[in-house]
Amino acid sequence: MINFFRKIRQKMLTENKFTRYLIYAFGEIILVVFGILIALSINNWNEQSKERKFERKMLSEIHLALENDIAYFENNVSRLASLDSAIDVMLGFIEEEAEFIDSMYNQDRGRSYYLATGIIYQYNPGPYEALKSTGVNKIRNDSLRKELITLYDFEYPRHQEFIEYYDQDYKTQIDRFFGMMDEPFIEYVNGKRMINKKFPPDLLKKPDFLNLLDEMRSRARLQLRSFNNFIPDLKRVESLLSEELKN
Repeated sequence: MINFFRKIRQKMLTENKFTRYLIYAFGEIILVVFGILIALSINNWNEQSKERKFERKMLSEIHLALENDIAYFENNVSRLASLDSAIDVMLGFIEEEAEFIDSMYNQDRGRSYYLATGIIYQYNPGPYEALKSTGVNKIRNDSLRKELITLYDFEYPRHQEFIEYYDQDYKTQIDRFFGMMDEPFIEYVNGKRMINKKFPPDLLKKPDFLNLLDEMRSRARLQLRSFNNFIPDLKRVESLLSEELKN
């Protein structure tokens, strides 16, 4: 093709058609420039398409991680609510000056069983960190990018710090709770010899137990309030992600 155009130019020069040669050469330059611009445009379109696919992939993974975090936190809310309810029942028994009996602690059917309820704080920042390592500016939506940065770099760590601060006494409280059991004894169940431990009948009358319940209730309600305040923020960002992925 290049040789073809070169021959045409040479022919015009030999025929002294200089003016036509200039017009032709100028047109050829425009054609070449136009071709380069088209090639650059196609290349840019391909790059933008790749970036958009990568963005959607990462946002989809962040969205899934956020959905799982919300479900996990809601389960923690349920567990803390069970703990709070169990404490209220125990305090009610104390007000009634009741004696502690086996049915109050009968595996998962007894209310006092839930006094041992604890939580483990965890969330999945992996997809966001993967995106962050390549540059969060790959998120084209400015408001969504700011929301994700705020959530993962500030809100999640701050919330984790708050929950774990009030959870640091959990193990000590549980040790104190089970430390109130009587000495172990031997009993036979269905002909099998077993070593067992039980809470004393006067457990509900012990000041230490009442103080322990107050501490547990304070921990449970502070954490419960914190989760209930934080989960709507997670759902709001999850909704923003859903809308972005629809576009």
